[in-house]
Amino acid sequence: MVGSVIGQGILRSPGVVAEGTGSPALILGLWLAGGLIALLTAFAFAELAAAIPRAGGQFAHIQRAFGEKIGLGAALGLLFAGLTTVAMLNFVTGEFLVRLGVGGGAYSAVELGLLVTVLFTAINATGTRLSGASQILFSSLKGAVLIGLVIALFGASSGQIASSPNEEAALLRDGWLPIGTAILVIISTYNGWWDVAFYGEEIQNPGKQIPRAMLGGIIGVTVLYLFINIAMLQVMTPEQMAGSNFVAADAAGIVFGERADYLLTLFGVLSVGAIANLSMMTNTRFVFALSRAHVMPAKLNFVAKNGTPFWALLFVAATGGAFILTGSYKTISSMAVSMGQAIVVLTLLSAIRLRRKEPDLHRPFRIPLYPWSVILALIIALTLLVIFVAQDPLWALSGFVLVTAIWAFIEFVLDRSPVLEPIDADPAE
Repeated sequence: MVGSVIGQGILRSPGVVAEGTGSPALILGLWLAGGLIALLTAFAFAELAAAIPRAGGQFAHIQRAFGEKIGLGAALGLLFAGLTTVAMLNFVTGEFLVRLGVGGGAYSAVELGLLVTVLFTAINATGTRLSGASQILFSSLKGAVLIGLVIALFGASSGQIASSPNEEAALLRDGWLPIGTAILVIISTYNGWWDVAFYGEEIQNPGKQIPRAMLGGIIGVTVLYLFINIAMLQVMTPEQMAGSNFVAADAAGIVFGERADYLLTLFGVLSVGAIANLSMMTNTRFVFALSRAHVMPAKLNFVAKNGTPFWALLFVAATGGAFILTGSYKTISSMAVSMGQAIVVLTLLSAIRLRRKEPDLHRPFRIPLYPWSVILALIIALTLLVIFVAQDPLWALSGFVLVTAIWAFIEFVLDRSPVLEPIDADPAE
């Protein structure tokens, strides 16, 4: 859960957030609001994942609620976003390795990105137990680095938050628009908490453990994000933060001097590498689920004796590697941002529809304050979708057009719709 959320965003985003306001209290309030929005949205995801613990994650939930045709569209959107994300994360990990001097400058970020892809493929091929342990190790290391940074910044400070010379005048420095931008950036640093839903069939007690991991993880990340921002505000004013493209590096430089860049680059390898490894794990399960649902070739649902969907893993690795070689993954990933938000909207709607369609479905976890909490989450999600499309309409709409074209080809030319087959275990157990 932590490994899929915390990346480089928390080290860079505080500068964007500080641009909208000169008030430390409002800066911290915005980060808290981001966590609350994620928690509010996660209630519906937790209910669905606990009641329907399937490897397909949101695809399985949307299809069960709205049927095969809409389920196919959701599956293609998730697949499109997932495979390009694998390529982007492995490439960025390669970029950090270049900055660390791995290979002595003899290898490019593309080559090291491919090497990272091979490495994570080998780790995931060992089985769920070892690949899961590797993810916990990566996540623990980067969590330790962040906590160490917080402690170091507090140790180098006077113990008081640095305030602006005229905080009241700086509260809304340039109006409400920068505040809206700050919220969007903050929400992006929380995204990824839903990945745990893809592991429902491999978790021994998904009815309890998925909500606990999902909701508890969001709360834990929110607390950590607040402490990181408080620590940065100990040594930098909001004006100084607003003028920085990499606030964490500037703050760490006060404590560690010239070593700060090396230490934060090392953190980048751990941080993005952990998300890249988890992205390969998650998308492997998703490709397996699509194969089992007859959307993709049947061979991709083969499961090795150690529990790994082996051919699905190789498909994800090969596709991600191909995107890295073409260099098109960054453009396509920008197309997938709005699509990912559309999936969030569909998932929230699925929770509402299944409450009406299957009122007797065993739900180990139920949405608090239903239906008002999920309606509020839906309004927020729809607003964000509109903003994402409005910010980059060309690429956002291009992504929807591309997925729609593929959907039409599969639905009408191949005459194939996804079919959810029953699994061995009873979700109620």
